[in-house]
Amino acid sequence: MAANYWESTQRRFWLFSKDELQTVRQKLEDDNAELVQMFPLPQPRHLAIFFNHVNRLGKRMVIRQQAMATAQVYIKRFYTKVEIRRTNPYLVVATALFLA
Repeated sequence: MAANYWESTQRRFWLFSKDELQTVRQKLEDDNAELVQMFPLPQPRHLAIFFNHVNRLGKRMVIRQQAMATAQVYIKRFYTKVEIRRTNPYLVVATALFLA
């Protein structure tokens, strides 16, 4: 872990402005145009649904709130780089909770 936030990989690789984030998401959709056309999804709504699954699963397994929040961050970061249509979201939720 870096002692200085301004030199950390967190800031260098995972801090996006709104314009940069929109560009990354648009690039993902452009790279997978045939999938987007076949399965149009409102991605922000789906992330909220998966976060709800994280919370429900975490409560059943008696996982601390900090670990559930960390799992949500992992999911959000993962779907920043990978198209949601290319994965099984339930496996991503379970994996994020396991890693958190």
